[in-house]
Amino acid sequence: MTLLALALVLASALAHATWNYLAKSSRDKGAFMWAFVALSSVIYLPVAGYFASASPVPPDGWIYAVGTMLLHVAYFSLLGAAYAREDLSVVYPAARGTGIVLVPLVAAVTLGERVSPAGALAIAAIVAGIVVAHTRGSGWPAVAGLARSFGSKGSRLALLTGVTIAAYSAWDKQGVSLVNPLVYIYFVFLGQALAGAPGALWRWEALRREVRERKGAIVAAAVLSPLAYLLVLVALTFSQVSYVAASREVGIVVGALLGATVLKEPHGRNRLLGSAAIVVGVFGLALA
Repeated sequence: MTLLALALVLASALAHATWNYLAKSSRDKGAFMWAFVALSSVIYLPVAGYFASASPVPPDGWIYAVGTMLLHVAYFSLLGAAYAREDLSVVYPAARGTGIVLVPLVAAVTLGERVSPAGALAIAAIVAGIVVAHTRGSGWPAVAGLARSFGSKGSRLALLTGVTIAAYSAWDKQGVSLVNPLVYIYFVFLGQALAGAPGALWRWEALRREVRERKGAIVAAAVLSPLAYLLVLVALTFSQVSYVAASREVGIVVGALLGATVLKEPHGRNRLLGSAAIVVGVFGLALA
């Protein structure tokens, strides 16, 4: 993995953790998430239209564009439901962690990628950090707390979110080889805006309240969320999906800090210890 790819992925992780914090701190998670993806589809339309006219989507590219739209509809729906039930510092590690475990397996089967021994050790360090970040307390209570954390409905939804992360990571590796990344990412947010429109209109009052109370946060998330994934898509054009997906998990460091310090979530020490292991693993990937 090159230093350029690592820089892109680290910038993506910061943007990603920030918009997840904004979503978690909203009153109505579903309404907030639809509001910002709908706004994203408006903000990025001129840029996506320009690149689409300069480099039209080929017939095979449409298959991947529609596929990623469907996968991301599932991703945003599951993530919003998980945040409605659990802490940021529980959902974020569980979702991202499940994705990181599954991505190398999916990539090996579908893309023929192989992870080096050093890369495997680095990924193992990241996974260990994610597990530690999910514990509660120390000693045996930490183990029991881990079982309770993963047993909650919010955590189960987060694990399902991780499955969609693995699926779209492998799918999009192929998609960006056919479609310009800016055009490709636009389909993600357009699909989510269209699919979620009936539900958002049905809950009109909740949507109006989020827009009225959190305009700035909605605008920030609308810019940061597409930017976060766009940076990853660019990195995927010249790096292995296994390494890119794993390196993104440095965002858990930011998420843990925001959860512990801003949202005052419990077990902050565990989250930060796990985050330290994740940082070690991420830089191990860069060296690998």
